[in-house]
Amino acid sequence: MMKTERLVLGLALVATGVFGSPSPQHLARTSEPYSLRSHGSVGAHWQVFSAGAGASGDSGSDIQSACSDGAYVSGGHRWSKRFDWRFRASSRPKGFSSSGVAAALVRAVTNITHGDNNCGLSDAISATAWYRGTTSRAPNIGSGGGCGGRDGYNVVGFGTLPSGYLGLTCWWTYSGRVVETDIKLNKAYYHWYINRPSGCSYKWSIEAAATHEFGHAFGLAHVSEKYHPSLTMSPLIKACQSSEKTLGLGDVLGLRSIY
Repeated sequence: MMKTERLVLGLALVATGVFGSPSPQHLARTSEPYSLRSHGSVGAHWQVFSAGAGASGDSGSDIQSACSDGAYVSGGHRWSKRFDWRFRASSRPKGFSSSGVAAALVRAVTNITHGDNNCGLSDAISATAWYRGTTSRAPNIGSGGGCGGRDGYNVVGFGTLPSGYLGLTCWWTYSGRVVETDIKLNKAYYHWYINRPSGCSYKWSIEAAATHEFGHAFGLAHVSEKYHPSLTMSPLIKACQSSEKTLGLGDVLGLRSIY
């Protein structure tokens, strides 16, 4: 039987209210779960996760809390074995220690595999991950926001992405199985923090953004920002917002459905 390889590009965090309004194309990406372009046996799927400047939340009375909102969208992929990953420490933003950033990333992936939440939900997720240390390899994600060829290593790092993208996840499947996932966070246009600083302004949480991206790595897609803004997998994260690092009901239910 002939096996085919599929290239899958999943989520970017896109800026709104920082560098101006997003283009109509960006808005379309945010509103649709997936956009698919076929190139023979290879397809590219991509979404945008937006970064805004204001405070988190929505004043609408019809918005459910994170612990009462059970919405989720499966991306149709999963890891069938332990997710072993590495961190390109040399790519970290200036002023941060390698160990400090690595610890934030480890917390982020653990938030997903253990289903960390404030809703009283137990850990019933079978997904597992292992941090293998630092690497000189870079995520196979271009500065223009495209996925490159896979190299057999799962790598998380920082670098340049389009100004609207806060972060981006690429994953590759082979004969229906995920075989590699890379994540890049944008340090060219965004400032980051590990612990939220006093008087925080125009800075983004490494752990919160990475938790969202690891959600994609483990098979979750975006839910609607309009109707489900309290969930980790909503496609908008705002400056100084850390709530995405704590999963909501829908995030947990989605992971349980996959693992």
